[in-house]
Amino acid sequence: MNLGMDFLSSFADKPVRETSGSRSSNRFDYQKNWSLCELLELHAKKPDYLMVFEHHDDIVVFDSPENPSQAIFYQVKSKKSGHWTIGELTRKKSGSASIFAKLYQNHLEFKDNAHRLVFTSNQPLSAKLKNGDKSLDKARVTFCQLSDKEKQKVHSSVEPDSQNYCDLIGLNKIETEKCELRLEEHTIIAKGKLVEFFESLYPKEEINISLVYKTFFDEIRRKTNYEIQISGVSDLLKHKCVSRTDFEYMIGAVIKRTNDTALWSEASDTLNAEGYSFTEKRKIRSNWQQYIIAKMDASDELHIRFSEDVRAELKKVNIENNLMTFKDLAKATSGSLRKKYSKEYNDDYINAAILYEVLRNDPISSVDKKFTEEEK
Repeated sequence: MNLGMDFLSSFADKPVRETSGSRSSNRFDYQKNWSLCELLELHAKKPDYLMVFEHHDDIVVFDSPENPSQAIFYQVKSKKSGHWTIGELTRKKSGSASIFAKLYQNHLEFKDNAHRLVFTSNQPLSAKLKNGDKSLDKARVTFCQLSDKEKQKVHSSVEPDSQNYCDLIGLNKIETEKCELRLEEHTIIAKGKLVEFFESLYPKEEINISLVYKTFFDEIRRKTNYEIQISGVSDLLKHKCVSRTDFEYMIGAVIKRTNDTALWSEASDTLNAEGYSFTEKRKIRSNWQQYIIAKMDASDELHIRFSEDVRAELKKVNIENNLMTFKDLAKATSGSLRKKYSKEYNDDYINAAILYEVLRNDPISSVDKKFTEEEK
């Protein structure tokens, strides 16, 4: 029996306590930037991980996507000013469970595997500690550090029907963290973390941070805002998660995308040499960018097949014909692609895909030769 997969299966299949998180999360850019910073931290320091967005909690981090033994559950909240109190974190709002009660529910559902239950925010916790220290000065405060009075508030909130018994194993999993991500500058800070990440792990790569940030943020937003009910582990992994392998793919894609900026210069020269008008070039440029972005989505199976078919058609035309210009190449190649994908992609998009693939992959020699001759 694979206990790790039993844990992940249970996590995927068990009904979530509420569905409003995904629908309302479009406003929560702070949470998405926090997720991005956490991903960078995990990728730099952990041998394996799986981050889940808005399923049972704001963020859940497993120690592995294949055989997980434990997970950390996060409630990620922002606050304009001031601090948090135990009273706020244990108070019910509009009939909903308190923040700590929501966190604690994960212990009740996944007792053996819920490793930590973390409330994290840009503002600190103000609470009485048993040793007399000020919690405001601490980046992390655990349940066991609280005074007896504060502990009782937490206990009453998360175990209201068990006043004579404390599940200390569960309660000791609760903690609060003050993160570095300031509310007023969370996007700037996240981009700064990206710069540090790439300078540390990929120092030889020239990275367009704005493009990289948009790519990562959009993927996190897509995973966070996915609202369809999850059915099984494979569905969870596809629509709500980023694993170490997934993130490595994303990193490789954005590094390649940065190189694609230089590739467009070659494409532009080709179009100029063949007499494409400004308007025609502009359409191809717009679709070129869309094509690159779509290629980065590893879950878009239709687009993956489309890209494979573009390359297959290019190879077939090169073998069967002696075409000399991109116009001829596009005309010969796009016919079969339009027949197969006309409902999904227009002619400009297909032509942009053909141009990208012929330049990105092993160039067709006769086309390359013609490009070079016309540029002289």
